[in-house]
Amino acid sequence: MTKAETYLGHWHAHRDVLTDLVKSVGEEHLSFQPWAGAMSFADLVWHIVSTGYFFADSAALGHLGTRPEKADLSSMSALESSISEWTQKTHDRISSMTDDQFANLVDMTQLFGAKLPATALLQTNLDHEIHHKGQLFVYARLCGAEPLPFFVKRG
Repeated sequence: MTKAETYLGHWHAHRDVLTDLVKSVGEEHLSFQPWAGAMSFADLVWHIVSTGYFFADSAALGHLGTRPEKADLSSMSALESSISEWTQKTHDRISSMTDDQFANLVDMTQLFGAKLPATALLQTNLDHEIHHKGQLFVYARLCGAEPLPFFVKRG
């Protein structure tokens, strides 16, 4: 199994819950913010998927990659479409990486003040995604969503 396949298996166990989590809240809650200045539910979902692509693109390139332009988040359908599109693009970007690329240094000095091995950047991506997905679970519960999906999908 390649390093990309190993990483993607772990990443998908977390990412593949996102659509189910989004579906657990009603469309009327996409603009929900738990406090003034917080990201809305839909914006937090976009933050997860767009940052995931950005980190994957950076890891593959060896330097700061491309941040996707903000997608349409105005409806449940549009949000689900964005999740699907950017999950596939992120998957494809990571699956294109060779095992050797996982050891390459990625110039992230503008963002993190250091060059990081691609594997460390991708681990940061996974940690970032888990952190914000946890926030979305709290958002969903505050919106009255029941039942909620399990936090990972296996198999």
